[in-house]
Amino acid sequence: MAAEMAEEKTLPPAPDPMASAGKVLIFLILIIALIFVLAWLASRLRGQGFVQSSGNLKIVESQSIGVKEKIAVVQVGNKQILVGITSQQITHLTDLEEPLAVQVPQGNVNFSDLLKKAIRQ
Repeated sequence: MAAEMAEEKTLPPAPDPMASAGKVLIFLILIIALIFVLAWLASRLRGQGFVQSSGNLKIVESQSIGVKEKIAVVQVGNKQILVGITSQQITHLTDLEEPLAVQVPQGNVNFSDLLKKAIRQ
């Protein structure tokens, strides 16, 4: 009778720690793959209408001067103007007498450079 009670009180076998580690490793690989896919998509979508324009209206350069404020040089045709931009309005500051050089966007852009630029702004 004592042997029967000892058999009933035995604990179930412990889960295999390697099975848990395998699941964690697979999940980690999936997350890293997702990061690479998103980085690839971000590099492919850059310049697809988010910032650059192929028409007569282009942002030549902009500089953030606050959380929601920035100044920008906008080219309209062959005239460049300086504007102040806030969350409520856009204000014409001045016409530039000497135009700034328009930078041509590069085809291959490094994702880490884009991320650093986004963090700085």
